[in-house]
Amino acid sequence: MIDRLQANPEMFAEAFDGESVLIDIRRGLYFSLSGAATVVWRLFESARIPEEVIAAIGVASPDLDASTIAKAIDAMRDHELLISAGTTDAGAVALPLDPGEGPFEAPGVQVFSDLAELIALDPVHEVNASAGWPTRPAGFPDVA
Repeated sequence: MIDRLQANPEMFAEAFDGESVLIDIRRGLYFSLSGAATVVWRLFESARIPEEVIAAIGVASPDLDASTIAKAIDAMRDHELLISAGTTDAGAVALPLDPGEGPFEAPGVQVFSDLAELIALDPVHEVNASAGWPTRPAGFPDVA
């Protein structure tokens, strides 16, 4: 059995000017994906085996080291941008991937927490009569 990954559907994502910005409302984090990382994100819109994505990008951009794509996938998994989509048989036939027109620049995955409290605040629903309005959500992680 082989693990598959997919783009986390809880992320709000927008692509523009060769960059993708993703927002995790639950944790108040936002992410910047650049270069081949934007292609990785798009290719994982459907559940995929990471090696399929790495190979597809390698065909479009043969000068890009496969290990840099693997590291970007690992970083996206660590930050919960990519999540498990279950497993598949080792002999399962994958649909062809079209990464788009290469070559691609090296992938970049950046995480920002400077606006975490503002992103996570829900001023309409997070009201507490004794604490004021709005309040920090219960269980909100420290992200300083």
